[in-house]
Amino acid sequence: MRGKTLVQRGKEAAEQINILGDDGVPVEYHERFWKSELLDAVILQQDAFDSTDAYTSFERQKYMYNMVLDICGRSFTFEDFEACSGFFKGLINDFKQMNYTEFESKAFHDYRKQIEGKL
Repeated sequence: MRGKTLVQRGKEAAEQINILGDDGVPVEYHERFWKSELLDAVILQQDAFDSTDAYTSFERQKYMYNMVLDICGRSFTFEDFEACSGFFKGLINDFKQMNYTEFESKAFHDYRKQIEGKL
């Protein structure tokens, strides 16, 4: 339920950003939008051309979902919308790379540490 709400709030924020422009809304709107993008990119989308990401065990899905929800539940302080977008784009890239690694492997845990370091 939290994930669905997150995506809905992100869509609402995106609509406001599109109407009022990047500078016309508070940075919190951008944060809300990018949190929903993080959930979408990491959990809802899979790379069918990657053998690891194409088939994901329930255990891994649950692990990744909880990790993303933990991040989305945090409050961040960004100087402006560009800092916000850069931060979340970096996280999305790290998570995508993590999705291509074998669950519980050294590389998997290295990406987790890298993500935690950014938080």
